[in-house]
Amino acid sequence: MYEWLLFMHVALVLAFMLLHGVQVTVTWIKRFEADPEQNLALFTALPSVLPLRITMVTLIVSGFLLVAWLNIWTKGWIWLSLLLLVLLWLSMWRWGGGYYGALSLTADAAISARGTSDEAAARAAFNAVRLSWHAPGLTVIGVVGTLVILWLMVFRPF
Repeated sequence: MYEWLLFMHVALVLAFMLLHGVQVTVTWIKRFEADPEQNLALFTALPSVLPLRITMVTLIVSGFLLVAWLNIWTKGWIWLSLLLLVLLWLSMWRWGGGYYGALSLTADAAISARGTSDEAAARAAFNAVRLSWHAPGLTVIGVVGTLVILWLMVFRPF
C-alpha cells in the first residue's frame, strides 16, 4: 500500500507541474508582449485553475496519508514542507494574481488612451507592470521553493 500512496503522491506532483506549466508559460509570454490588445488576448490561453486546485488538494491529502501510514507526525521536515507549500501557494496567489490584475487594468487603460494626451503615460504604466519583477520573481520563488521541498522529502534532515 505504501508504494501506491508514494506513487500517487509523486504522480500528483508531476501532474501539478504539468498543469501549472501553462500558467508559467503564459505569464512569461505576457511579459514580452508589448501590444496591450495582444497581451489581453493571451488571457484566453489560460486554462481554468480548477484542475490545479483539485490536484493540489489531492496532493496534500496523499501526503497526509503517507505521513499517517508511516506514523511520522513528529518529523519536522514534514511540517516545514507543508509550511513551504502553503507559503508558495500564498505567494503565487497574491503576487501572481496581482500581476494578472494589474496587467489587465493597465492594458485596458493603454487601449482606452490611444489617440489622447494620456496615451504615453498609460503606455508607460502598462510597460512598467508588464516588465515588473513578477514573472522572474515568481519563477525563482516557485523553482527554489519546490527544490527545497523536494530536498526535504528526499533527505529528511530532521
